[in-house]
Amino acid sequence: MRIDLVLTVFGKEWREISSNRLLLGAVAAPAIIFAAIPTAIVAFIQINDLDMSQLGQIESMLSAFPGLPPKLAAQGFIVTNFMAYFLLIPAMVPIAIASQSVIGERQARSLEPQLATPVSVSELLAGKVLAAALPAVLATWIVWVAYGLINAALADPRLLRMVFSPQWIVAMASLVPLICVLSVLLGVIVSSRVGDPRTAQQFGAFVVLPIIAIAVAQFMGGQATFTMNQVLMGDLIVIGLVGALLALGSWAFDREEILTRLG
Repeated sequence: MRIDLVLTVFGKEWREISSNRLLLGAVAAPAIIFAAIPTAIVAFIQINDLDMSQLGQIESMLSAFPGLPPKLAAQGFIVTNFMAYFLLIPAMVPIAIASQSVIGERQARSLEPQLATPVSVSELLAGKVLAAALPAVLATWIVWVAYGLINAALADPRLLRMVFSPQWIVAMASLVPLICVLSVLLGVIVSSRVGDPRTAQQFGAFVVLPIIAIAVAQFMGGQATFTMNQVLMGDLIVIGLVGALLALGSWAFDREEILTRLG
């Protein structure tokens, strides 16, 4: 794989993405919404006198925060439990960018010149994947940092240690980019075979639904956050899926067939 050609494709894609303000807004909006909901709950708990009888079903889950007063334990549970939904951002957002990248170019007939160049399929895929994944990764990281700082300022500095725990630092550094790449690869592969961006985006459910199921199961099981072993296991699973999609992508993204359909 020639890095200079990958960077050329990346540069072209990134210029188009960064010039689309509506698209960038669509990238940032889900991250802000996911962070705003638990932050509002933390603020509500902070400004109200909390009685143990008001904790409802989470009262039994506060044992995960020994030594903390009930109010802070409740805030800690909310802050950490909602963090699983940060993994939805890299799953949801990039597939929309990726599907538009291929289908939009096919409709504008700007994909044909790229496929007619000496750029290999793997180099073209790598450049498109990096450009589509980068906005979602950056948005997730920025909102995650702001999430920790704002909640610590609203309630208690001890919330910082919960947000920036070792397992979540590893998850943000590895699992978030891997999920982004998985989502983008799926979007690019599906988009190369279908002609409607909405159809391609529907396949994002294959990435999003398992994450939602894990987050719900975590809450129902009374587990406040992921363990390091769970994060590392998630990394291995997603790496395996990315490898499978890379192999599938080289077969599915057939330049001759796409050029024939364009012609």
